Amino acid sequence: MNKLKRYRLVLLISIVLNLVVGVWIAVAPVSFTGLLHQTYPVPQTWPRHWGFQLWAINFLYLPGYRDPLNQRWPNWCGIGIRIVFALFFFSQGDGFVPMGIYDGLSGLLLLATYLPLLRSADIRA
Repeated sequence: MNKLKRYRLVLLISIVLNLVVGVWIAVAPVSFTGLLHQTYPVPQTWPRHWGFQLWAINFLYLPGYRDPLNQRWPNWCGIGIRIVFALFFFSQGDGFVPMGIYDGLSGLLLLATYLPLLRSADIRA
């Protein structure tokens, strides 16, 4: 598998997982927070809002998915957002640690597959 296909696959998996989680949070916030042993969400509007934000953010990654070499900004933002959110979730502790692991691993995997792609493209340019 070449570097472009590898990066796109990792990004696609990340986007799809985020969309699934976003639907889950928006439709059943109590179920989601219960799984992570978080407190009952009051009001449920806040986690639902976060679920819809996941959808919005992930649609912004699509130009970077289609053309990651020329549309670098969405890719760098996506990597940075995931790492920053991981740090935020880790700082909250308790039921947010799994979310930090999820975002942190996603960000690091994207970074680990994006850098080689950019390096190989810059060498050819």
